[in-house]
Amino acid sequence: MSVSGALSTAISGLHASSVQFRTAANNIVNANTPNYEAKEVRTLSQIAGSDQGNTGGVTTTIVDGGDVSLVSEYINMTQAKLSYTANGKVIATTEELVGSLLDITS
Repeated sequence: MSVSGALSTAISGLHASSVQFRTAANNIVNANTPNYEAKEVRTLSQIAGSDQGNTGGVTTTIVDGGDVSLVSEYINMTQAKLSYTANGKVIATTEELVGSLLDITS
């Protein structure tokens, strides 16, 4: 995987995490709204190179999920936070590796 592919994948992961967190927060805010149907985020991982021009990453889809469960929403928010942190570390590590490579070639 190229450096740009790693960064692209990590950025799409950051986006997916933010969508998941925002959706869970919206579900919590609307938990007591009459006739509100909770939204659920579904993610799909794409393997780099499986399609022409595909650098890999994560795509998201939001679907209706039924009733709001505060426990489930808290778990979703925690998972989104951990995923966001992990993808941020991928970006930081990639930056560090590129910096080391530039130091070696200079």
